[in-house]
Amino acid sequence: AMSQNKEKSRRDRRARLSVTLSRLLFIGGVLCLLYFAVLFIGLNTVTAFNLFWVGLGLALIAMGAVIRLVNRKNRTAARRLSMAVIVAAALVLALVVFVEARVIAGSLSQPEPGARYMLVLGARVKPEGPSVLLGFRIDKAAEYLNDNPDTVAILCGGQGDDEPMSEAQAMYEGLTERGIDPARLIIEDRSVNTEENINNAMELIDDADAPVVITTTGYHVYRALWEARRQGLTNVSGNPARCAWFTPLNYYAREFFAVLRDWIFKR
Repeated sequence: AMSQNKEKSRRDRRARLSVTLSRLLFIGGVLCLLYFAVLFIGLNTVTAFNLFWVGLGLALIAMGAVIRLVNRKNRTAARRLSMAVIVAAALVLALVVFVEARVIAGSLSQPEPGARYMLVLGARVKPEGPSVLLGFRIDKAAEYLNDNPDTVAILCGGQGDDEPMSEAQAMYEGLTERGIDPARLIIEDRSVNTEENINNAMELIDDADAPVVITTTGYHVYRALWEARRQGLTNVSGNPARCAWFTPLNYYAREFFAVLRDWIFKR
């Protein structure tokens, strides 16, 4: 009888593990779908990466359903599947923590005062003007330029097919409206990504050892500095701008994949 009770207890633990995991996966999936809805409502647009939350949400819900189905037919198999999912999730989480620790550290960096140049990296321009993200970058750039009157700003960003003007031009107009002398602003309106931002800006910098500050959104600072150093800038620091309160999870998740891509293909 005692042996039967122990065996029953083990079977019950196996069943509880699988049921609990399936419930957690379902809840996680629903939260991902809800977050996509928040992004859609808050940003009033759907970007390619925003759909990541839909795909992740559906994948989590499907995995939870598979575990529950297997558990009904074979509890031992369900437990093994659950353990495999937990191990895989732990490995992914470890990688995420490793990468995001660097991204978060970049978002907390402080710019060195008195830079000779400041690169301001572009973001989307909407028909009605700069996006919220770009507006925050313009504000942060203006703050630094007011505090450091000898710094020259290189405004980096071309014009996308759905943008009414180049991102560099939108930043130029935004900074002059904030009282920055146009003579301190250089427009670089050919680049379409971070690598090109830095590469094209370096053509306008006369000394790779000159102090340079890069203004971009906090989540993007680490990768921007990494790219700048990779291309030869030796004295560079970050000037992180904020983003809308509901978007960091989305942007930091996107940056995780962008950093991995750069580490793998650009080293």
